[in-house]
Amino acid sequence: MSTAATQSPAGETTNRFFLLGLFLITSATLLLEILNTRLLSVVTWYHLSFFAVSMAMFGMAAGALWVYLKPQRFPRDDAFASLYRYSILFALSTLVCHLLILFTPLNTLTGWDVANVLKMTLITLAVAVPFAFSGVVVTVALTQVPGNSGLIYAVDLVGAALGSLACLVLLSFLDISSATIASTVVTLLAVLCFQRAHTGRSDTRWIFLAAVLTIGALVNSQLTAGLRVYYPKGNEVVYSDETIEYWTIHGQILLSPAEERVGPFYWGAGAGAPVIEGMKLQGLVIDGEAGTAVTQWNGDRAELDWPRFDVTSLPYHLRRGGEVAVIGVGGGRDILTALGADSTAITGIEINGAILDILQDHRRDFVNLDQQPEVTFVHDEARSYLTRTESRYDVIQMSLIDTWAATGAGAFTLSENGLYTVEGWQVFFEHLKPDGLLSVSRWYSPEALSETNRLISLAAMSLLERGIENPGKHAVLVARNTVATLLVSPTPFSDADLDMLDAVAAELEFTILHSPRQPSAERLIRDAFASTSADELRTATAHEFLDFSPPLDSRPYFFNILKPSALMSTSAELGELGIVAGGNLLATYTLMLLCLLAFIGVSLVIGVPLLLSGKPQLPEGIFASGLLYFACIGTGFMMVQIPLIQRFSVYLGHPVYAVSVLLFSMILAAGLGSSLSDRIDVARDRRWTVVLPVIIVALLAMIYAVSGPLIAATLSQGLFLRCLIVVALVATAAVPMGMCFPLGLRLFRTHSDDCLPWMWGVNGATGVLASVLAVAISMWSGINTSLLVAMACYALLIIPARRLSLGVATRRV
Repeated sequence: MSTAATQSPAGETTNRFFLLGLFLITSATLLLEILNTRLLSVVTWYHLSFFAVSMAMFGMAAGALWVYLKPQRFPRDDAFASLYRYSILFALSTLVCHLLILFTPLNTLTGWDVANVLKMTLITLAVAVPFAFSGVVVTVALTQVPGNSGLIYAVDLVGAALGSLACLVLLSFLDISSATIASTVVTLLAVLCFQRAHTGRSDTRWIFLAAVLTIGALVNSQLTAGLRVYYPKGNEVVYSDETIEYWTIHGQILLSPAEERVGPFYWGAGAGAPVIEGMKLQGLVIDGEAGTAVTQWNGDRAELDWPRFDVTSLPYHLRRGGEVAVIGVGGGRDILTALGADSTAITGIEINGAILDILQDHRRDFVNLDQQPEVTFVHDEARSYLTRTESRYDVIQMSLIDTWAATGAGAFTLSENGLYTVEGWQVFFEHLKPDGLLSVSRWYSPEALSETNRLISLAAMSLLERGIENPGKHAVLVARNTVATLLVSPTPFSDADLDMLDAVAAELEFTILHSPRQPSAERLIRDAFASTSADELRTATAHEFLDFSPPLDSRPYFFNILKPSALMSTSAELGELGIVAGGNLLATYTLMLLCLLAFIGVSLVIGVPLLLSGKPQLPEGIFASGLLYFACIGTGFMMVQIPLIQRFSVYLGHPVYAVSVLLFSMILAAGLGSSLSDRIDVARDRRWTVVLPVIIVALLAMIYAVSGPLIAATLSQGLFLRCLIVVALVATAAVPMGMCFPLGLRLFRTHSDDCLPWMWGVNGATGVLASVLAVAISMWSGINTSLLVAMACYALLIIPARRLSLGVATRRV
């Protein structure tokens, strides 16, 4: 270590620069992790959003293990030099790996051939590599730098916690590439601090480079020809000067230039639907996959006859001139339909502020919706808003508001899933007038089973939950081409309603799949609507390969209709699967590939080096107990973190909110727990080996029991208060969970320091694998099942903890 690093007062100055550098590095690390969740959900399907968290943990564990296994490369007396070198590598790899992800077209629609597997492997490495360098920096800072270890650890945690929230700010005004460049600027400032700590001076070239990248990030955010996502979902995107791009935590939005086309755009056009030459439309694409049209309208109501020909307009044939709530405004098409039906009040609820910015600002005069006195736009999550409002509606409409990527990826999509649960529909029913209609349009295939079948199950269960004995009298299902519209009402449809339905279907050649007068010819639809109890509905919707059970908040995966048994089935057996279930199948195979890649990566990067380092010489049973101890806490921690991210994604309105808030609260709380663990004497006090696991299990059981009712009771609160509730709930369990790792390390130090790399590696390896496994468990068995697995892991912790502490007591004797 340099003289400047040890002498006073220079030593104090150096120490402050080191702490600032560590704060910046950990902030940049968490910021990059969350940015990657957003990037990968656009570049690929949504399943890689969670995989970004896994690969960040994998990289950090690999970096930490490298420090432990190669101590000669990281001498204590040259720790600041190591921090300086590896923070440079972290900055460089952040940019290089981001470019690799941007320019690697992964077209999963063609299946997992050799080329796509290689590309997936490259993307996996590109996500993990920067975190390996960050892991080296953090490990050296925590283990090799002398000083107040408590202060150093506190700075590490505060930096990481604040970095987890910074993504929410950056994506409010920067695109994903510019935000990644900004995270690199933060890393360069850390490089500058570590250099000052190492040499006592700062190289102005780092300041210059940071300034250049800052300007570059700002300029790039304004240029359509700058760094962009060129291959979302494997589809090449060509940006023009007139292309408008938005990035928010909810996704990437591309608004193409206005073109005169043969319009209008229909989801399911009925017979006689007008074709208008020269209609101007703008394509609006979300996350590279979901498409809708922004339609030019001059404000003349006489020109709004065309929307009534679409099957999604069905509720307005039965409830003209009413009060309407449209969930998911999109390009404004459903608002036009409501205006054409003379609706007296139209509330457009949209969670993505960029879409409202388009309709109310950038294309305000193009669409002419915001100027209409009947129209009110609300920027909010629909369930939360409807829970708060006292309004009651004649029509609540949701027309294919998910993204197509969501339809394919199924369980991996969470922002839309919360609208398709039994609990969610109870909220909708409570805000309908007595004869109001909930209108939901979904994809339909007459040749194959589809998500419309699950929609029927959801409707039937939601009606049964309200005490309605005959759901079929309260529902109508009508289809046209590949789209079906379901109408559900708290009261039975009247004869006048059914007369109008028959007349509209005859005029527009819609197909009535179910009505109180005409039970469906399809067995599943007919039996589901004839069910008088949950047991009958379960029997009616049973299927060998497809899951048509009604989604709940504890298992809110409406878009995943595939059972695990389908994975082992032949093509002939799966012949009735439609494109939606086929997309589910591809997404599930992708999850399996991710599990395989994670296992191979963990084996090669963590397992092999540990085996080559040799097994530590320890008393019989101590080594195995140590492996079990750290495997339990690695698995248990991720079996809590990932399911709670999934659960609170519905509650907070979007996965990025949940990831940011969960990481923020768990990092700080676990850090507090780690600090409190210093008060326990592991060599003398064995009570903690039972008390601590029992406390953790009890708190997780409390979360298991309380989270559902708590969400229902507080969903009407504002986002900030809901975030505070999540922080309080998560932190309660995270504090004792954070005590387990340092207690285990201290316990092992009483036996031998040689085994610490093994324990660190096993903890990281099991955490990586568990984070992927948790997604699969939640998908097929429910979020609560993952929490039960976590409780089992922490309960099992008693066995190795007691064995290790007994070994310590024996040695003392």
